[in-house]
Amino acid sequence: MPGRRTAAERSAAVFDALRRQLLDNPWRDVTLEAVANDAGVSRQTLYNTFGSRNGLAQAYTLALADVLCDVIGATVAEHPDDPRAGLEAGLVLFLEGAATDPLIGRVRDGDAHPDLVRLVTADAGPLLARAGERLEQIARSTWPALGADSARSFARVAARMALSYITTPPEHDESPAALAAGLSVVLAPR
Repeated sequence: MPGRRTAAERSAAVFDALRRQLLDNPWRDVTLEAVANDAGVSRQTLYNTFGSRNGLAQAYTLALADVLCDVIGATVAEHPDDPRAGLEAGLVLFLEGAATDPLIGRVRDGDAHPDLVRLVTADAGPLLARAGERLEQIARSTWPALGADSARSFARVAARMALSYITTPPEHDESPAALAAGLSVVLAPR
């Protein structure tokens, strides 16, 4: 059928719809019905795919982590001869991209249900695992001499640092660039 979308296309449409809803409405007013209508899918499809509004939010955060890790991977690949510059630029883009996301904004502004806040704080295990795995793949492919244990340690620290920045913005005199530079010095000193 010409109008049928793949599961990945449906998920992308749903995440785009959720993002639009969050730009226009506080989290408490975002319903699965509104997201479904905006995405052009049935509410039952959302329930079948995500289970609940909380499940949709969790899937959205994991997809956001993937997108932001893709940014780091692409930026690191653009600097094959200068790993520090690539990592620093990638982490800056990661942190700046996360800072502009409306779901993260709702959490920061206190306009999110406690279940949503827990997804990026106390219950952030799946998010940390996803980001850590992706960052470890990037580190291992970019810096093969780093070794598996060091790549894993780097990835875990970078994932935790990024998540802490996302949920608690830095002090007024700190920037994403400063945070990224600090981590990149540890990994790839000049």
